Amino acid sequence: MKRHLKASAAAVSAAALVLTAALAGCGQDATASAGLGDCTTDPVGCNAGERIDGGEVTWAVDGSWVGWNTVKTSDNNAYVTQALVGMWPTAGQFGPDGKWVVNDGLFAADPEIVSENPVQVKYTLQDGANWGDGTDISIDDFIYHWYANSGDQDLCDGCTPASDSWGSQVESIEGSGDDVTITYKDSYHSAEWQYEEVLSAPAHVAEDADFDWEYDAAAMKDSQDYFSETVPTWTTGPYRITKAVAGDYVMYEPNPDWAGSAEVTLDKVTFRVMEGLDSIVTALRNGEIDGASPATVDVETITQLEGADDVSYAIAGGNGWEHIDLNVENEFLSDPVLRTAVLTAIDVENIIERTHAYVQSDIERKLNPLFRNDSEYFQDFLTVTGQGTGDIELSVGLLTDAGYEWDENTRLITPEGERVELDYRYTQSKESRVTTAELVQANLSGLGIKVNLVPIPDADLGTVLGEHDFDMVNFGWSQTPTFVNSVNQYWSSDSGSNFGRLDDEELDGMIDQVSGTLDFDEAAELANVAVKQVVADAYTLPLVDTPVAVMVSDRLVNVRDNWASQQRAGYNIAEWGVSE
Repeated sequence: MKRHLKASAAAVSAAALVLTAALAGCGQDATASAGLGDCTTDPVGCNAGERIDGGEVTWAVDGSWVGWNTVKTSDNNAYVTQALVGMWPTAGQFGPDGKWVVNDGLFAADPEIVSENPVQVKYTLQDGANWGDGTDISIDDFIYHWYANSGDQDLCDGCTPASDSWGSQVESIEGSGDDVTITYKDSYHSAEWQYEEVLSAPAHVAEDADFDWEYDAAAMKDSQDYFSETVPTWTTGPYRITKAVAGDYVMYEPNPDWAGSAEVTLDKVTFRVMEGLDSIVTALRNGEIDGASPATVDVETITQLEGADDVSYAIAGGNGWEHIDLNVENEFLSDPVLRTAVLTAIDVENIIERTHAYVQSDIERKLNPLFRNDSEYFQDFLTVTGQGTGDIELSVGLLTDAGYEWDENTRLITPEGERVELDYRYTQSKESRVTTAELVQANLSGLGIKVNLVPIPDADLGTVLGEHDFDMVNFGWSQTPTFVNSVNQYWSSDSGSNFGRLDDEELDGMIDQVSGTLDFDEAAELANVAVKQVVADAYTLPLVDTPVAVMVSDRLVNVRDNWASQQRAGYNIAEWGVSE
């Protein structure tokens, strides 16, 4: 990918601020060995080197997935995003230095805003941009992506997009030659227009599979299911899939129709699911894999890596953040007073001390569920509420004032006379989440609430969330330096990713305003208004920006972590290679 697109000054500033603490952590809180040792001062160029022609790489992914269509809520997670990095049609991404990079395998130029009222954005396709099967990318593919993400049942009947914040705002899409222009509704004035994803699956493949997607909304939904269930035979990236099993592995070979500027040198790349840090580190030390960028790290991992030969590693704050969400449709948690008491009783500082402090000594509690603590847009709305403090006395006072009581066994009783009991869910392969679950159970026991710990197999996380099959749940959001779409995706009442089903009409109005300005600073200010309301709703409790590790065999070059991308170390996969 060419690094030739620089975002607006405000956007770059925000992105850089988001990354500051993370990159600093590489040098301050953990040993960065050999090839990754310069990542603090040179995040884009560290571990660079000349490549030989040929070679194979096996990369571990530390979690599973159930389907191939990241547009769908049930399929969308960080693991499939990493596994599909070799072929998925991303518009671009933020690099490790905080600068936006356009995908020149798809586009010949930066997206261009040609009108502000209504907002119109023009995309110019790269000469030769295609789906890896001889079919050029066309306007139909943009329209297909729009329908899939629209949230409009007249366009896609029964579709459950992970987010409809972009698609619901599209008014029309027109094209001429290599230029495609998207016209938005009058309500759309997103400050992050240049970062919108505008492609996903190929329209012609849907048509070849006999889905009349353009004129039949039910067929459009069926085509989305087809792309979920079918291993992609198409590609827009530097690689194409040769063999794959959902949630297990993906094998790639070079894509001869790749239109990007980066030269591919590897003969084969395999992404292989390996759950558990111990198994990943052991496989790396034994030469069975060449690297990994897992979503968590623990002290045992660091100890093993320190003793490993021919391996480079670095640890820093990642792009994921841990949180606990509540299901407001639960018979007990529908009461905002109980929700507030529950979140207040949870001791976040103790959770961090028990799960992450030994990995990154200066790690801080996350006090805003949207902006990092070191962002210029950060505001602390949590401290004043007491949420996350573990203050049982405050929680008891809130409940007593609302008519709650305790029986002879100190069990919490609702004003209607029901004993409060909750199921707490978490992915069982993450040690930090297991520990968090046990600590939350203990915290709420002190409040008289029985908490049943119900672990989730990694592959089932998307299903559990999509079916709202929890009372309380601990999982992580993977984020980038953008925030406008995140506000909608996390908390809008009609978002498929609003898993706890928060339904706050006042909040919805605030969210609409966030995407109603082209001014980046104003959008951030409006986003914080929405964040304040989310905190008042006692819906989510942010814990921490999760420390992560990248570990790489010394035989590889141009492989490094990217704290600002959901694709992590795979962000520049076209440049990966074996050293000379």
